[in-house]
Amino acid sequence: MPSYSESFGLVAIEAQAAGTPVVAASVGGLPVAVRSGETGFLVSGHDPGDYARALSRFVDDPALVDRMGAAAARHAESFGWGTAASATADVYTAAMHEHRRRVRSHHG
Repeated sequence: MPSYSESFGLVAIEAQAAGTPVVAASVGGLPVAVRSGETGFLVSGHDPGDYARALSRFVDDPALVDRMGAAAARHAESFGWGTAASATADVYTAAMHEHRRRVRSHHG
């Protein structure tokens, strides 16, 4: 993904969910979507040679695809709807408790 800007990196997450390591530009949300050295590689800048070097690591070490692919699939699971819904509920619960605490401190 040699993107110049990427708000989140959904394509990278989808690829990783399928067990595919990702080589991506280190821009926008891609550093969150891709754990460099674990689920793929992040490349600074847009020099094609830098992308070629990152891709050659998979050629030089074919087992790297399987290792990173498995890690990528596990990492992608943390971006599922269940995780998003749970995190959202946690934020609302924390806000509700904070509101209750403030109300009690003003009336107590």
